Amino acid sequence: MRYIILAIILGGLLIVGMFGSRGHKFKETPVELFNDMDRQDRVNAQSTSDFFADGVGARKPVEGTYPIGFSIPDKPFSEGDAVVDGFSLQGTYFNSGQIGDYYGEGLPKEIKLDKEFLERGKQRYGIYCAVCHADSGDGNGVVRPFGNGGQIPIANLHEARFADPSNPDYRPDGEIFSVITNGRGLMGGYGGAIPAKDRWAIISYLRVLQKSKIDSEKSPEENPPVSTEKPQSEN
Repeated sequence: MRYIILAIILGGLLIVGMFGSRGHKFKETPVELFNDMDRQDRVNAQSTSDFFADGVGARKPVEGTYPIGFSIPDKPFSEGDAVVDGFSLQGTYFNSGQIGDYYGEGLPKEIKLDKEFLERGKQRYGIYCAVCHADSGDGNGVVRPFGNGGQIPIANLHEARFADPSNPDYRPDGEIFSVITNGRGLMGGYGGAIPAKDRWAIISYLRVLQKSKIDSEKSPEENPPVSTEKPQSEN
């Protein structure tokens, strides 16, 4: 029994000797069984590097290359070029949602609104938006019950400030585009994940959702049924 106790004491002393006490500072690198990549080769910002001949650590992009996901513009942004399939956040209404200092309303001229475009918006909405805002857009997505007892302030996109242009706090299409791009409040930005064209597709589908709900709430007098019967021909 005494050998077991002695072994435990020696083992404890060995562990303390190898790893030291917490909070004590050493100049030497501590012994680590699993370092989890805490220390690896890298270059700090504005630091030198012996790897490159000129000794400069921060490198300029290789001339003639473009980041993956960006289109190569035919003209400078100052001339009004639109990056239709890329992730640009600058330039025209298509890329920013703004006309001068104001948010615009309606789709950019580069967009062709058709069934295929709306289907794309529905698909992208289901991937990026429905988890919080729900398939219907009412803000009761699957994540709501898991934060703060269901009290996460997720926007109901059918509220007047989103759906009624006559409301003083109405968010026009350009502002919604900006929120998708840059985020607002608890919502993070999706500008780096959703190309500009798909952001407009999501907005177009959202407007369809809003109109569908408004039409469903109209009284029979406001929204009379439409007959599908063919008129009988006279004999």
